[in-house]
Amino acid sequence: MTSSSRTRSLRRVGAWILAGLLVATTAACSDDDPEATADGDWPSTSSPVSADGLVWASGSEVHLPDGSTIDTERQAGSYVVAGPGVWFASADGDDLGPGELPVLRVATADGVEETDAHPAVGTLTATSDGRWVAFIDRLDDGAGAAEAVVVDTTTGEEVVRSQEGLVPDGGGDEDWTDLYEDSPVGMLGVVDGTAYVKGLNLLVTHDLATGESTTTDLDWDAVRQSDWFLALDRQPPLWNDDRSWQIPAQEYGADPVLESADGERVTTSTDGPPKQLGLRDLEAPQLESWVVGGWLDDETVVGLTPTQDGGEEDWTVPALLTCTVPSGACAVMEGTEEGVNLPADRPYGLPRERALTPG
Repeated sequence: MTSSSRTRSLRRVGAWILAGLLVATTAACSDDDPEATADGDWPSTSSPVSADGLVWASGSEVHLPDGSTIDTERQAGSYVVAGPGVWFASADGDDLGPGELPVLRVATADGVEETDAHPAVGTLTATSDGRWVAFIDRLDDGAGAAEAVVVDTTTGEEVVRSQEGLVPDGGGDEDWTDLYEDSPVGMLGVVDGTAYVKGLNLLVTHDLATGESTTTDLDWDAVRQSDWFLALDRQPPLWNDDRSWQIPAQEYGADPVLESADGERVTTSTDGPPKQLGLRDLEAPQLESWVVGGWLDDETVVGLTPTQDGGEEDWTVPALLTCTVPSGACAVMEGTEEGVNLPADRPYGLPRERALTPG
């Protein structure tokens, strides 16, 4: 493809991925996991589903790292995988009023439970070990004030529910929709037992062990240099576990490259547009542009390539690629050819600690 067309394509994928980053009632009691415990009212389990690896969804079917799937019984929408299953907010089939947001549901092997929470757009996140689920809950069916929520999926305990830093001092009558459109709030993540919340020009932290919280003025320069943020906001070079290969900083507009510890640079490649009976298959991913973003294992990189929508590239539902070292050869992952829905907090389907932050 030409340099100019590839540049336009990368602008689109960057915008989509960044937008994606900014985009429970008691479970039924039984003798089997998941179970509602005496410690809390949220679904919990002592045998969490597999979450520390590649996760992707197609329609209502969420694919887990161990090869198993969970059915959300509707389009998965915005989702994360943690504890007993898939925590998701989907407007599919819902009749929402002005300013309202989809309800949070939890899908497990036993079915789907509906909760009373309404996660703000782009705030649903979970830790890679699946223990903690965190989000900003909007009250009044999603049209009201915001509260930070953190759930321990091992006990079902809601360890944090707080409006600290999320509502104006003094309260009063607020147009909450306008307020949060002008000053977005968010759940930045959970690292080493602390939840980090972006408030109204404030940084709020919640210690999940002690319940203590702090509030400071939001200084993005200081945040970006902090250890906890760097753990979630991975920048190149991104090494594999044995530090034999890395994903280096990429040249804008060029095919992605990988680099060995010895300095050997390998340009990733594909077999080009797929064909059927000798003719180009216009329904399949054309493999003319792609990005790489994380390590599936020491020899395999995960990437994205756009699907086709009326002859145009569609990065909103990308297909997954795997590229291997030392060859750099890439191929579409089986089952993802028609595009996938990636977790709300995993722009490449991998835990944030093991994948680059798109930008």
